Amino acid sequence: MKLVTNDYGCGTSSSILDYNIDDVIIVSENNYHHLFNVEDDLLFIGHDFLFYLWDNEEKIKRWLSRKDKFEHWLWCFERIDAIVPAWQQKSHLSLSIATKFCNRVLACDEDDCDKYGLDWLPQWASNKFYKMKNEILPSREKILFSGQAGNPEYHARNILLQSLTSDTELASMIDITNVKRSLSWEDYIRNLLSYKMILNPVGILKGLNTRAYETIYSGRLLLQQTVGDYKRHKKLLEDCPGVFFFQNISDLKKIVTDDLSFTPTDASYTNHSLYARMKSIGVNL
Repeated sequence: MKLVTNDYGCGTSSSILDYNIDDVIIVSENNYHHLFNVEDDLLFIGHDFLFYLWDNEEKIKRWLSRKDKFEHWLWCFERIDAIVPAWQQKSHLSLSIATKFCNRVLACDEDDCDKYGLDWLPQWASNKFYKMKNEILPSREKILFSGQAGNPEYHARNILLQSLTSDTELASMIDITNVKRSLSWEDYIRNLLSYKMILNPVGILKGLNTRAYETIYSGRLLLQQTVGDYKRHKKLLEDCPGVFFFQNISDLKKIVTDDLSFTPTDASYTNHSLYARMKSIGVNL
């Protein structure tokens, strides 16, 4: 099976491309026609960002013509019931079309899995964080936030970051180095590895994003905010000693005042790498 992805230069696509495996096909809105001729099963990485692959009748017919010979799987790594109404409309439309020719649909978001009865496929991260974790030793004692924030879709994240920077106890403990994708991929990696503790506020998923697994691979301490119960993720990460879940600023205060020392294990990478994720759904790379 081949993995089909856009190349975003970071995040989800880098979590695939950095492994340098052969079973990957890169597409873009201007370069995708080669995909129809691939003599293999396909796993589409993203139901919304790849909508251009099945957004008209001609393309749909071409996918349907392959259906008897090849398997088509689809992984929704973004939330199906997207927060922004326009995103949700596109998400639902894309998924409704893709299910006409896809044999299997998987989701990352826990609510999506429960609501739509989909198989769960959690995210993973670039293996560079594991390979480089001893190359750049953590020298900064503060808690790092490095990601996207400020836009309306990150409402819960914005509230948490504002609360932290206004809190007399926690403000001096937090470094917010960027709230946009202003760092190159290599600079982003090096910045994260420079810290011992990484803050990962909720975003647009009820689930852990790639930043969570970047932290886990790195052997750094993950402070992971949740909204409600993340039953699948918490069970999955029982072998990762450096993961601390919290819901609000009061929970976070209790965590950071405790002894947070832990011993990283290689299982935090090997059990949660791209290879492990694919094996969990029956795909061997």
